[in-house]
Amino acid sequence: MSATETKARAKDLAAIAGCTTLAFVLYLNTLNAGFVYDDRRAILGNADVTGAAASLPQLLHNDYWGTPLMDSGSHGSWRPLCVLSFRLNFQLSQGTPFAFHLANLLLHCLATALVMLVARTLLATRAALLATGALFAAHPVHTEAVAGVVGRADLGSCVCCLLAYLAYAQHMQHRDWQTLALTLLLALAALLCKETGIVTLLLCGLSDLLRSEHSKQRLRSLSVLLAAMLSTLYGRLMLLPRPTVSFSTADNPAAHESCWWTRTLTFLYLPVVNLQLLLWPQLLSFDWGMDAIPPIRTLWDARNLLSVALYGSLLTLGCKAMRLHARSSCPSLGYADMASISLPLLRRLGGNSCQAWHELLCACQLSQLPPSRKLKTPTMQCPVPESAAEATLYVALSFLVLPFLPASNLFLHVGFVLAERVLYLPSVGYCLLFGLGFGKLWQRFRAISSKRLLLCCLTFLLCALSLRTVQRNRDWHTEEQLFGSAIAVNPPKALANLGSILSAQGRYEEAKLALEAAIGQRANMADAHFNLGIVHQQQQNFNAAIPYYRRAIQLRPQLAVAHLNLATSLLASNQSRDEEAASVLLTAARLPGHGVRDRKAHEEARCSAYLQLSALQRARGMPQQAVELLHESLTALHSPQQRATLHQRLAALHMQLEQWTEAEQQQHLALQLQPQQGAVYVSYGQTLARNCSRHAEAELWFKRALELSPHDPSAHHHYADFLEQQQRPEQALKYRLRAASLAPTNYALQAAVADALRALNRLAEAELWYRHAAALHPQAAHAHANLGAILQMRGRRQQAVECYRKALQLQPGHATSRANLAQLNVNIDVVT
Repeated sequence: MSATETKARAKDLAAIAGCTTLAFVLYLNTLNAGFVYDDRRAILGNADVTGAAASLPQLLHNDYWGTPLMDSGSHGSWRPLCVLSFRLNFQLSQGTPFAFHLANLLLHCLATALVMLVARTLLATRAALLATGALFAAHPVHTEAVAGVVGRADLGSCVCCLLAYLAYAQHMQHRDWQTLALTLLLALAALLCKETGIVTLLLCGLSDLLRSEHSKQRLRSLSVLLAAMLSTLYGRLMLLPRPTVSFSTADNPAAHESCWWTRTLTFLYLPVVNLQLLLWPQLLSFDWGMDAIPPIRTLWDARNLLSVALYGSLLTLGCKAMRLHARSSCPSLGYADMASISLPLLRRLGGNSCQAWHELLCACQLSQLPPSRKLKTPTMQCPVPESAAEATLYVALSFLVLPFLPASNLFLHVGFVLAERVLYLPSVGYCLLFGLGFGKLWQRFRAISSKRLLLCCLTFLLCALSLRTVQRNRDWHTEEQLFGSAIAVNPPKALANLGSILSAQGRYEEAKLALEAAIGQRANMADAHFNLGIVHQQQQNFNAAIPYYRRAIQLRPQLAVAHLNLATSLLASNQSRDEEAASVLLTAARLPGHGVRDRKAHEEARCSAYLQLSALQRARGMPQQAVELLHESLTALHSPQQRATLHQRLAALHMQLEQWTEAEQQQHLALQLQPQQGAVYVSYGQTLARNCSRHAEAELWFKRALELSPHDPSAHHHYADFLEQQQRPEQALKYRLRAASLAPTNYALQAAVADALRALNRLAEAELWYRHAAALHPQAAHAHANLGAILQMRGRRQQAVECYRKALQLQPGHATSRANLAQLNVNIDVVT
């Protein structure tokens, strides 16, 4: 390699490094973001990621969200390679968001570098290369894929697709089996990251078809690509279970339109909206469902003109590219050959010697003519560079269109109208088209002033896009910011989600305003009614919560958690409604899970319904019915965690009925289901401790629980209870202190330490712990009463009276405070 070529290569690498650095800098502010929106379910609530699943092979049987593919509620999104990366992230970082965001950021940087390497094989000038890479690095439409952790599926699929394309470009030069095998492996990896990876081999095949080469080697390569693509397509569609879940009308309204004409016109218009996001990414949203894009119901809708313009342009460009390729007058040189000649040549010549370029390519063309024609051939105006540009155009269009087709709703309906992250791979084609156009202008403008003006325009565009990217990244920091930013695009969904987040933060009045506004925008949202019911329930306004829960159930009868909360509100509003609450709980417990989105949450709600109903029946004096319900639940529920909990509840119920043998049997069954869970050993130890002859055995189970869960405060607390029962207060205090240190904000554990110290007559230390407990729970009357009692024991009468006064202010009928004030001969009426 000559010094000139080395220098040109160094400049190319510098350009790639510069664009990659730009991508890194622009997304640095995503590193301090949390888990938002779909991240919670895909990562924090996914046993395949957190490691709660039985084994790694289980990844192959579950979808992207951790639901078994055979389940009726599965979306069928099979992306095991991406889930495996999440699991590795979780194990290395203990589930902190930083590591997940860092991995996404590095993948985006890698994708930017690969886009430039692809552009380097297609574009003729370094200016075009820089424009392509910088646009891809800075485009705001990528924020959902990079800032949202679940966008890793799109990032990984794009990276593998580009690597496969580059491997096949290498294969086209030598036709060796190694690079072909590498192409197939990378294409499979792209598919295992996300379904859009199925187009990888199609992109490689189209790039080969554009060559003018006609040989057995090319035919062999194309045959292998075709066979591999058909095999993977068959395996994905036929061998893996197909999703049976029906997406809701809110997710994809056009798919549920009864009129075929409306569905067709709307789906034909959706690619226009996607293209608008690439051209003008100002208005972005986490969700484009509901009425964010109104359906097109008539042929006279002005938006149809945009659809006609888009498809007409694509058809014209495609036909022109194919026609010019067919007319190429250099039959032995396809576009890949010309790129391999043109780029090193232009690097050596500085990109300015068009005459030398023409002389070389015309010589190539002359070499293909018979001797009789060479003498008659005049000086030719070689058309190959134009053909190469048109071929590049064709490849760029393929990158733009083909990866978008699986999610376009044109061939099969998907669970969304529009999703910004699915544009990550298609945007490669858009950036190549932009770079091609910029390169054409750069070559056409000969004057330095014109080039400077063009460079200024590019700089201004990149600055604007970069600012929008940084701004949009901030929206993805928290769910409150994310949902608030989408109110202009999808008001009902954004307001409903915002209300749910505000409710979780305890900002109930703001939550009510947001949820009521959402219902005003769209009255048939079950989640909004349910969340508004939660707000009223949290405010102890149970009668107001009940109608919202009923409305949510009416809109979505299988919403088990709404039945559960309705029963809770019925019981809290009026104890005489226990029969009605029992009926609601029984309905919730027996709800089928067919087609529900989140099967795990549904089953957890059913389990809670069984537990609450059994407790209600026990409180109503019907213990046998409670036992029967729990046995029914063991037949209906299949999660090991839930079954272990049910066995433990059965054990507790048998203990209350003094059926010790049955209680121990249930604890043993729970232990078999969760042999590594310390809480199960604690429960077993409590059961055995009821039998005076088995105290030593019970202590062994408590110690085993501490070995398995050394950082579980409840394990230390319950062992301390056992030691106090065994008249071993000094040892009990040790575990009381350990439990309190593990949960420093838990009032009950701090107060337990104070009680233990008082029992040991260490009153000064007990006072300190009682003060700490009262500070943690200042609205609890008993906290101030306990502090008053220890002060009274220490002879500090006036301070004790003040504590009792505070307790009576919080709870006027507090019996302990009244009794202690009477002992002190203090007039209670004066105190209150």
